[in-house]
Amino acid sequence: MIFPDEALRWVGTFVVLDWNVAPIAGEPKGPTNSGGRVLRVDDTYLYLQPFSLSPKLPFSKPGMKVTRLGLQIEEERIPLVDIDTIYAAPLDGMPIDE
Repeated sequence: MIFPDEALRWVGTFVVLDWNVAPIAGEPKGPTNSGGRVLRVDDTYLYLQPFSLSPKLPFSKPGMKVTRLGLQIEEERIPLVDIDTIYAAPLDGMPIDE
């Protein structure tokens, strides 16, 4: 679990989250990851603008190396109680198209 004060420091930055989610409501939760820009945090949720493939890239094929990222329009709402770890996204200078 991450507390709101811990999550607030990440607002506006690109992160990767290790967290737990139930694939189907009522099923046991399992580990997953999400990445993107933290938009805001409240007492219950972290709101993430997830990464996507860049709209400036042509269609990519499976196995192709990703050289640019984009951001999805929809935000992802992640319960703070389910987050194990937040860390800076290892982008190594990769361009992000918005």
